[in-house]
Amino acid sequence: MKCLKIILSEGQMLIILTGLPAVGKTEFSKKLAKELSNDVDVIVLGSDLIRESFPIWKVDYEPFIKESLFYLIDKALKKYWVIVDDTNYYNSIRRDLIKIAKKHNKRYAIIYLKAPLDVILKRNKEREKKVPDEVIINMYNKFDPPGKKYKWDEPFLEIDTTENIDYKKIAKILIEKSKEKIEIKKVIKEQSLLNKIDIETRKIINSYIKNKNLNKDEIIKIINLRKEFLKSLKNKNINYDEAIKEFKSLISR
Repeated sequence: MKCLKIILSEGQMLIILTGLPAVGKTEFSKKLAKELSNDVDVIVLGSDLIRESFPIWKVDYEPFIKESLFYLIDKALKKYWVIVDDTNYYNSIRRDLIKIAKKHNKRYAIIYLKAPLDVILKRNKEREKKVPDEVIINMYNKFDPPGKKYKWDEPFLEIDTTENIDYKKIAKILIEKSKEKIEIKKVIKEQSLLNKIDIETRKIINSYIKNKNLNKDEIIKIINLRKEFLKSLKNKNINYDEAIKEFKSLISR
């Protein structure tokens, strides 16, 4: 059951960057923010800003970091444009960010920053704070390209960071988009069954990989197995419990 209404956005906008480490998100966000600041009040927020506030990093900090980031985005979006400088490489993360924009009746734009993997690995070696190559490769293999699965996840812009970027033009396009009327769909059952299965199967394989101490090829194989499993569910009558049971059986073979 759905209820549809059209309202006018109040002007603020959530810009969701997505892309691998070392693709150029931080440089892009700073230059875009500077260009946008000629017309709007804008802030750049990202998990690294919080993560680097700890003297050392521990995996146990990550839930707090994510919760804190989402809290800041939620508060900032009431007054300012917000650029989210983060990998946001799962569509489930992008969906959660979109929910914040919709909560405040704000427009959002996903900007997908891309570069060849070899270029990204080369850039990573050259920067001050390096990410281990195996982490980048693992993220590359797990990456959910925006728009591949869901229409709501389609990128507003796709940008090759190996080419010259016209920040003035991008800022102009975004400001024009922010002034358009927006449609807000209120859906009683917000999360589709496929989304729920998507999230649960991701948790299952993360736990499986952690506990089984798999090598790189085995990890890629199980990630691809999950992708094929999700594809097989489309356009079918799905029972959540049966689907999860089937997936667990599939990966244990």
